[in-house]
Amino acid sequence: MNCAQTWELIGAELDGELDVLASAELKRHVDGCAACARAAERVRVVRAAVSAAPYYRAPGELARRIGAAVRRETAAPVRIGRFLRPLAMAAALVLVATLSWQVARSSGSSGALERELVAAHVRSLQADHLLDVPSSNQHTVKPWFSGKIDFAPEVRDLAEAGFPLQGGRLDYVDGHVAAALVYRHKLHVINCFVWPAEGGEREVTEIVQGYRVAQFTDRGLRYWVVSDASPETVEEFVRAVRARVATTGVEAQ
Repeated sequence: MNCAQTWELIGAELDGELDVLASAELKRHVDGCAACARAAERVRVVRAAVSAAPYYRAPGELARRIGAAVRRETAAPVRIGRFLRPLAMAAALVLVATLSWQVARSSGSSGALERELVAAHVRSLQADHLLDVPSSNQHTVKPWFSGKIDFAPEVRDLAEAGFPLQGGRLDYVDGHVAAALVYRHKLHVINCFVWPAEGGEREVTEIVQGYRVAQFTDRGLRYWVVSDASPETVEEFVRAVRARVATTGVEAQ
């Protein structure tokens, strides 16, 4: 099996569509070819990120409207020649995407941000981009953000509370450039996303796609915490962050 054949079969292998013999041949080639191994890993990362992306189920009314539109178009062969049928189908697909997006914006927006944060958390783990600045020293991590974002996140090592600082990175969530502060509790990674508060934010604590998500605001900054740790652990982490932020504010006065 050569590289070209391997690249064509990687997706089928991940979908479980190959027989035992083809799967074994593919594995032998990937194990011995660094380029194909990297290609297979990229495909796995992209598929995982897409699977973690927000999903919206279209309402029945939308399906009925699209079906009626398609039936009207296909019932008019004089107006739409055979060579124009592909264009009509493409237009129908655009209509589906546009209406689905509008429905998601108008009726399904609740919880969309939480799902996007979970997707960002999963991407950071699977795309090997957890840290831009790996350090447990708050005096190294905080200055690293200077000049890269227009706000100064509070960075504190919470090792005494059981949450050692791992470092930080830049991320992009909900149209915001966010500072992502990374902590660890035993085997669990905790992402703490921070960006300026806009006012009127509600506190959130819920489970989204199996991950614990918590949100609070303090001193003009909005904090979103995402982890697969237990609810009690995430709540304890939030208390530790809020306590250190409050202490920092007292010291600054």
